[in-house]
Amino acid sequence: MRLLAAAANPFRHFLFFPYHLSTVTFTSSHPCSSYDPSAQFLPFDSQHHRLLALPASLRRDTVLALARLLKTSLQCHLDLDTLTSQSRSLLPDRFAAASRLAASSTALRPFSSLLLAALLPGASTHLLAWCSSDRSSGSYSALRLALHAFLAAGMASEALVVLAHIRCGGNTPSLSAIAALLRLLFRAGEVRPAWKVFVEMTARGPRPSLAIFNAMILGFCHRGLVHIGLGLLGVMWRFNVIPDACSYNILIKGYSVFGQAGDAFQLLDEMRESGCQPTVVTYNILVNVLCHDGNMVDARRLFDEMVKVGIEANTITFNVLVDGYAKAGRMDEAYAACREMKARGLVPDCCTFNILSAGAYKFGKAVQLAHGQQELHEMFGSRISADSVDMVVCRLCWDGRLDDAWKLVCSAIEQGVPVSVAGFNALVAAYSKEGFDEQALEVYSVMNKIGLVPSSPTFNYLIMGLCNQGRLDDAQLLLEHMICKGYCVGTSFTIYMDSYFRSGNVEGALKCWDDMVKVGVQPDFIAFSAYISGLCRLDHVNEAYQAFVEMTGRGFVPNNITYNSLISAFCRVGYVSEALKLEKKMRQSGLIPDVFTSNILIDGFCKEGRLDMMNKRFLDMYNSGLTPDVVTYNTIINAYCGAQDMSSAMIFMNKMLADGCEPDIFTYNIWMHSLCNNHLLNRAVKMLDELVAMGCMPNSVTYNTLMDGICSDVLDRAMILTGKLIKMAFQPNTVTVNVFFSHFCKQGFGKRALVWAEKLKEDSVAFDDATMNILDWAYKEMEDDSQASNADIDRCLFLEFLMLMTYKAMRNSRSSKFTYVPIETVFYPAGSNTIKVLDTG
Repeated sequence: MRLLAAAANPFRHFLFFPYHLSTVTFTSSHPCSSYDPSAQFLPFDSQHHRLLALPASLRRDTVLALARLLKTSLQCHLDLDTLTSQSRSLLPDRFAAASRLAASSTALRPFSSLLLAALLPGASTHLLAWCSSDRSSGSYSALRLALHAFLAAGMASEALVVLAHIRCGGNTPSLSAIAALLRLLFRAGEVRPAWKVFVEMTARGPRPSLAIFNAMILGFCHRGLVHIGLGLLGVMWRFNVIPDACSYNILIKGYSVFGQAGDAFQLLDEMRESGCQPTVVTYNILVNVLCHDGNMVDARRLFDEMVKVGIEANTITFNVLVDGYAKAGRMDEAYAACREMKARGLVPDCCTFNILSAGAYKFGKAVQLAHGQQELHEMFGSRISADSVDMVVCRLCWDGRLDDAWKLVCSAIEQGVPVSVAGFNALVAAYSKEGFDEQALEVYSVMNKIGLVPSSPTFNYLIMGLCNQGRLDDAQLLLEHMICKGYCVGTSFTIYMDSYFRSGNVEGALKCWDDMVKVGVQPDFIAFSAYISGLCRLDHVNEAYQAFVEMTGRGFVPNNITYNSLISAFCRVGYVSEALKLEKKMRQSGLIPDVFTSNILIDGFCKEGRLDMMNKRFLDMYNSGLTPDVVTYNTIINAYCGAQDMSSAMIFMNKMLADGCEPDIFTYNIWMHSLCNNHLLNRAVKMLDELVAMGCMPNSVTYNTLMDGICSDVLDRAMILTGKLIKMAFQPNTVTVNVFFSHFCKQGFGKRALVWAEKLKEDSVAFDDATMNILDWAYKEMEDDSQASNADIDRCLFLEFLMLMTYKAMRNSRSSKFTYVPIETVFYPAGSNTIKVLDTG
């Protein structure tokens, strides 16, 4: 009541953020449509305070009806006081007051049900008893009020009970109530009860409307039951309902999400034949399908077709197109599409910025990224409205200023300036990528507290962060939650599966791939690419190639990354001839092998010792317009060094410099390794000095290479060189340990290697396969009881000194582990009655 007068007058005010950046100033304007007058009547301690709100379209009529009653009816004052006073009235009195309020004006029915919903779920049992009792006269009006209250509170099972009472009384519920109930049931994954409500509706009324059919189709498509949705489309005519573009779009989207692109395009043809014209949403869905499949030629053709038939592209259309180009690594075309977008008068949003930023960072287009940021800054100017806070949050995240982005979001919330799901997603993604999974979960908690519904990308980023930290069990909980709530989980499964591949657990990854099919998710282009890359990474070449054949058989167009993964796997296992056949197939499909392809094949030839084929491939790169990079030269130089052909290695080193390709630390490591192998340790150390003088920082490979050489060198000189390396404060790792263990064994002191191994295990130092092989060598040496000569005692003491220094350095460098945040503190998984979909063991 205290704010009703204020609600009647439109107002505009500006809120300035207390958090300032040097380049932007934030302002916010709030029209009265964002203000909900009913919020003042909700109890402030209610857990539903943020979730319960009148639809904006009903607020004006509610306010006017309530204002009229307050002027003329004392009972209205009493009823409102009963429902909202701090002193607790009896629940039946509150129910009766809400019923009288609803009966006084049709416009106040939604408001009255909202007031009752504020009492739920605590009063649910009492409300069910009251609406069917004699005190309410068991009237339809009381049942209707209770039904809408339960629906507003999101309590589908109680709503079903009230609906049954309404049916038993021979009454017919409203279409709006049925539509809300269906949405709730589908959201909770209750498909059978939803179908039962629909069937009962067709038999007893009310007659299903277009909105009801669309809600049913959407619900089934969300659950992966697209065929049932298509069946509903076919029976709509029996109820004199004509499908609209929304009906077809839902089904087309369903087919595209579950990997049935062919059916989606077939439905587009049927849509046209029925006389229903596609909309921009239809084209957006289908262009996105082609982009996800990597088929950018057809995606652009469909985009141009949309423009020709007179349908104006919107920001989403261009974002889809830009995203397709960016994911394919075609950043020049992505920026061209962005410029075309602006030329048509459309304004890029935070999604556009994120897409371009991600592509620029991934494909090394930092200059273009800086240019793109400047363009976006000029477009929005120095004053960015509240609707563009998301853009600033995204920009801060890409600049690595996560704390500033979080402060900005908190400040916006405090000032009442809206931050969308996209802005929160940017923060969740940034924290997850940086390994701050606990902060990402905190952002997710804030989203829930302010009433924002997380999207599929929100969960995808959380799953990515958890997987990156090895918390696969927690990631599985989130994935199961998404499945139960009807979220699209294709990308989530891909992230989850890829994490198993990266951890070397191929069985878990294959189980995850099978689970995708079990829950009705058809792998898309990205899923197939990740699956093939994962199998290739673990050298399961045959399985990877079978997946590749299946991928092409489903109509997906592999890109260079997919082909390169397979070619690399074939080369690693020694099937270079098969790799060459695959490269030929790659050309036949219209793709042009890139420098990565050539580098992979050159490395394959080097490993087989086919240096003549390596040289031929190197020349072919120039003939095809490719420029060899530092990886190309490093591979060739390493091959010649391994073959002890130092003159040829020097020829390519000089050619590398002549072509303007700067050597990197790997180039120098190759040379130092070769020098150490040829007992030219002084020259290797001289090269180290030159490296430091040039500002090229040595890495752990440099350190381990020189340490290996030192251990084989003359003792006096080795001690001097060791002092030089210690001063450089190199950080030892498992390879360093392996170097020392192997030299213990070579000198006949395998027992010392075993002693140090036990000491390192006590400190939880991880060993690799090479370590275990060396320790097996040490055990065998002890069994043979071979003894070192006294002349080698000094060498043993020197190794002991090096091992002690390494042990101390590794202990000191062990950082504390990340703070573990239990997933249950921010996310409540489904109850025990939920069937566990995933079981990765």
